[in-house]
Amino acid sequence: MEPVAPRLAAWITNLQPDGIPQDVIDRAKDCLLDQIGCQMAGARLPHVAPVMRHVASLGAQPEASIVLSGDGSTAIYAAYANGTCGHSMEFDDSHVVCGHPGSVVIPAALAIAERDRLSGWDLLCAIVAGYQAMALGGGQVHKAARSRGWHPMKFQGPFGAAGAVAKLRRLSAEQTTHALAIAGSEASGTMEYDQSGGEVKRVHAGSASRSGAQAALLAEEGLTGPATIFEGRRGIFRVFADELDGDPEALWNRDFHLRDTMFKLSPAVFTIHGAIQAAEAVVAQHRPDPAAIERIVADVAEVTIHHGAGIMHPRDMIGAQFSLHFAIACVLSRGHARLEDFSDRTAWEDPEIHRLSALVQVREREVAPGASELGGKVTVEMKGGACLQHDQPVPRGHHHNPASSNDVTQKFEQLTASFLAPERSGRIIEAVAALEKLKDCSDLAQLIGAPI
Repeated sequence: MEPVAPRLAAWITNLQPDGIPQDVIDRAKDCLLDQIGCQMAGARLPHVAPVMRHVASLGAQPEASIVLSGDGSTAIYAAYANGTCGHSMEFDDSHVVCGHPGSVVIPAALAIAERDRLSGWDLLCAIVAGYQAMALGGGQVHKAARSRGWHPMKFQGPFGAAGAVAKLRRLSAEQTTHALAIAGSEASGTMEYDQSGGEVKRVHAGSASRSGAQAALLAEEGLTGPATIFEGRRGIFRVFADELDGDPEALWNRDFHLRDTMFKLSPAVFTIHGAIQAAEAVVAQHRPDPAAIERIVADVAEVTIHHGAGIMHPRDMIGAQFSLHFAIACVLSRGHARLEDFSDRTAWEDPEIHRLSALVQVREREVAPGASELGGKVTVEMKGGACLQHDQPVPRGHHHNPASSNDVTQKFEQLTASFLAPERSGRIIEAVAALEKLKDCSDLAQLIGAPI
């Protein structure tokens, strides 16, 4: 196998604005706006407060803005704080071979772009480079590592942030190789949270963003790393998995992995979105009486069973967002599964939702080659024998059933409507839409960082 790090480094250093197709530029803007909305709404959640207090306690030089704080920190710690905010609601973008690139790549890229007063074009190129680096920096073992319990965002994320910052700092191919290699020493993170909860998952994004950015800055200063960090005897592929997911060249055949970004329309792990949307369709079409429900069957792929169906009765927000049982029960009881439902302790303890959750039987469905693993079919059996069913083979927001740019804008507006003035919201939307014309990214970053 050709060494991955030098090959990926060459791709990053050779990337130029005129080589990025318009659809990729437009999708990169969607990624940016989606992440900004997630950061701004997420910054207000209580489980983010420990990270914000920790970063503030460092008393670091304010090189880059921290979302909604009116304050800042060093670029790498601004990336840490903002990345944590961006992932704090389980509402950030997703990708089938790298997890959640937006909350890792964009905080690092925007922090350095603000610090160095770089242009919108610089930021766009860095985002594209970072998504590519995160996909190719471990995507070869994404499924195998995930099945072992590794969190893809945390073990692939440092490569994404390193690639983005290397692009912004205009590192040479050799320096970028070292940046990726150094980032490999930061790869880590288990997914035990999807079995018993714990808000530490939120920090995985910020931690990966910070460590990847730092890796690139260290490479710029002359630190070196092993060029065989991926395929070597003690490299990422062997340490995190027993075998590759398939032909590693297949990943290289995708010119821009950013095209495959998925945008969440529900604040929960993407593996249960198909089932959530199927349950929503049952409610919309039939309006079943929750008290008359006798049995619920959810047919989902194996990945959902292992990463989304391990918690029946959640005790915290992260547990609710990783509970197929809770989400379906919530939809059937309340008619929806929104952010306020997943974060509502009364919903976690609601007797009716508990009863419905216990009625959910999860079955593994066969997934045809090339089909989405994120689909779901929900069957609701009623007293009297009625059987209500809907199959959602590809959830909305998936790159094969994509959210539009208008969907992303509406999501941003909905996330920020309760606390952000319409004028400020409009300025952010306009700045992202015209990102190619932005001369200084600090203008956008400070607009995001200003207090309410």
